[in-house]
Amino acid sequence: MLVLTTYDGDDDVLPAVAARVLRRVREPAARAAELSEREHSVLRLVAGGATNREAAAALFISETTVKTHLAHIYTKLGVSDRAAAAATAYARGLLP
Repeated sequence: MLVLTTYDGDDDVLPAVAARVLRRVREPAARAAELSEREHSVLRLVAGGATNREAAAALFISETTVKTHLAHIYTKLGVSDRAAAAATAYARGLLP
């Protein structure tokens, strides 16, 4: 939250800025709840150490499809790699 101390000594929060900050913080958590069943399966496998090839074989899909699912997972979790996706998923209780 942005707090400004004004000339009169009062702390003022800029409501528009505070709303934007809160929205950005809440959006990834809301999107994480929208992981599809298949995305959960891919995430569980890669969090367990599976390579894209191993995850593809386990789920009977192509490696390209695994990569596509991972890209969607990264976006929904607000992360940029598989390690961060796994850590975030565990932290949010998305994985046992």
